[in-house]
Amino acid sequence: MSTTERRAHHQVTFAVLATGVVAFGLLQSLVTPVLPTLQQELDTSQANVTWVLTAYLLSASLFTPILGRLGDMTGKKRMFVVALAALAVGCLLAALATNLTVMIVARVTQGVGGGMLPLAFGIIRDEFPRKKVPGAIGTISAMIAVGAGAGLVLAGPIVDVLDHTWLFWLPMIVLVIAALAAHFVVPESEVRTAGTVNWLAALLLSGWLVALLLPVSQAPSWGWGSSRVIGLLVAAVVLAALWIVVESRAA
Repeated sequence: MSTTERRAHHQVTFAVLATGVVAFGLLQSLVTPVLPTLQQELDTSQANVTWVLTAYLLSASLFTPILGRLGDMTGKKRMFVVALAALAVGCLLAALATNLTVMIVARVTQGVGGGMLPLAFGIIRDEFPRKKVPGAIGTISAMIAVGAGAGLVLAGPIVDVLDHTWLFWLPMIVLVIAALAAHFVVPESEVRTAGTVNWLAALLLSGWLVALLLPVSQAPSWGWGSSRVIGLLVAAVVLAALWIVVESRAA
């Protein structure tokens, strides 16, 4: 693709990237003000419903580096579309969820979309005019905060006017459109980086995060001095240490 062609399309590309990043930030915070409503609708406890938030953040922390790496290896546009599709599928599952288990699966699926931020940065660096790159990356970074702020403001009115399922139906519609636009409009970068994904490190990362977050979220009901909480926290420390060792050897 020539420089002229890239310049002709970089604004459209930016609009698609920004839409995806805002949607990710929106879904991160959209459920926060309505956790009591979700607790009632999913027939679960106050402690357990917090996993609607935790599962999303945990999944995003795991898949952000993985999708970024896969994008470098196989194509940033391709993986950006995958991230958008995962968010959309997660929204569909969440809108249809009638119990906490399905909702957690939906939120884990949505968390895959966390990889779109490094992918968006990579697309900008590869496809935008050089002088536009710093400003575009800064603006895309700010879009996460824009989406998160919008989610906190919009959640209440959406639930009041419609119902809690529309917290996910509305973003899903936007995400499907964004995924189609990304597929047909965003150029695929020819830049590739050789290498592999360190799956052992990814497994250890997910393991110690789960082992840390599970006792923290359940401690009010289990008790901070319970054997389950202490055992999981010890496991988190051990897994974190192993993860550091594996990452340092792979560096």
